[in-house]
Amino acid sequence: MSTRGLMLLLIAALWLPSGGLLAGGVSRSKLKEGKTAFEKGDWDQALNHFQEALLDDPTNPLLQFNLGDALYKKQRYQEAVKAFEKALSTTNPRLQEQTYYNLGNAYYQLQQYQQSIEAYKKALELDPNDVEAKHNLELVRAKLKEMAKKQQQNPASQQNNQQQQGQQNQAQNQQNKQDRQQQQQQGQQQQQGEEKQQAQQEQSDKQQQQQDQARQQDRSQEADKQQAREAQQARAEKKPLSKEEAERILQALRSKEIQNKNLKHMAHRAGKVHVEKDW
Repeated sequence: MSTRGLMLLLIAALWLPSGGLLAGGVSRSKLKEGKTAFEKGDWDQALNHFQEALLDDPTNPLLQFNLGDALYKKQRYQEAVKAFEKALSTTNPRLQEQTYYNLGNAYYQLQQYQQSIEAYKKALELDPNDVEAKHNLELVRAKLKEMAKKQQQNPASQQNNQQQQGQQNQAQNQQNKQDRQQQQQQGQQQQQGEEKQQAQQEQSDKQQQQQDQARQQDRSQEADKQQAREAQQARAEKKPLSKEEAERILQALRSKEIQNKNLKHMAHRAGKVHVEKDW
């Protein structure tokens, strides 16, 4: 299946109310450049031009439609679906019909066959004479019938597939369980390692504190001993006089006192003057 041809600006403009299809000259220019690249099969260049045009007019349905066409050509079907869904905001019936048609094609490529059928039916509601939409609708319905028939004809294969899927799910669940257990074990080991490291650090801090206290106590004891030595030395320097030294000092003081008295007596006697009377 292929998308409908790219809608031309001049044709689409005739379908819209007054006011024009695009917001400004930049969008018109980019749309024209994108159309030229699209017709040459240069999907990348066309996509770039349409994206640049959307920067000027991001809600424009025609630009979204053309963007979806370019994405479809690049087999980016999921993104094309999003662009086509935005293009459905148009009030133009012809653009809506072509958008539903291209949505049907994109859903088909994504193997979303029921959504594809609904899109073609919407297109036919808008244009019952669309031969291509009728053809594609019947094609998808036939595809679904064929798939259902194969499932009915091969119940054993389906059962095997289900059994295989169940085994795969069981294996995946077992692997997930092992992964969780491993993560839990790693978490416990990490926690134990952190607790051990914390205990070692606390022990190291405690030992360091004890060493600091011991050094402080040694310094305090040494200071006390030094003070005791200094006090003892001071007491030794102030020892009492011996008896002999005391007697010598006392004798010296007495001798000095006697000398002072003699000097005083002599001075007193020398001060008296005798005057002879002249009678």
